[in-house]
Amino acid sequence: MKSRLFFAVAAFIISMGCHAQTTDGYFVGKNFVSFNDSLMKDADVSTFTVLSHGFAKDKSHVYKSGRILEFVDPKTFSVIDSKEENPSNNAKEISDKQEPAVTEKTADEDEDNNTLLDRLLGVDEVKNRYAIADGKVTYDGKPVKHADAATFKYVGGEYGADKHHAYYKGKVISDAWGINQFKYKGSGTATDGVHYYSNGLPVDRD
Repeated sequence: MKSRLFFAVAAFIISMGCHAQTTDGYFVGKNFVSFNDSLMKDADVSTFTVLSHGFAKDKSHVYKSGRILEFVDPKTFSVIDSKEENPSNNAKEISDKQEPAVTEKTADEDEDNNTLLDRLLGVDEVKNRYAIADGKVTYDGKPVKHADAATFKYVGGEYGADKHHAYYKGKVISDAWGINQFKYKGSGTATDGVHYYSNGLPVDRD
């Protein structure tokens, strides 16, 4: 039994060495895909494509550093390397060390230019931008419409809530309950006990 196991492991290692192509930590073998020597059991070998900057995708998923990105459609996902101009207006390629602009082709950008992917990954989580003064609630210096200053509280991330509503970046979250039920869970997620939100977007929770 031990000898069979040894030969099975040896065959896997030899297969990886013979058939795999290494790109950004991804190994695409004849019958498997791995990232940094960890097997990606959900990856589809026949459609798996390594993009750049740690991103990859197959027919069903988009991956970042070997991990599946939830709620991202592989059919519309792409990675776009940014370009910039120097003072003499001569265009040059941006360094590979600088993060690329990642876009969801069908997604609309919000007011401060965060893409849908940014919002889902929670990269826009910052310190409290809400303030209460003179009986009014503001977010980043702008009035928060419909907010009740007497009961308004900062919840966490970009969230706030009063006795009637919950807010994300100063805007009412549709159908979300108020401060008595609304709780911040961290990493851009929150819940009112019934609904779940990821950076202001409603998401399904199994």
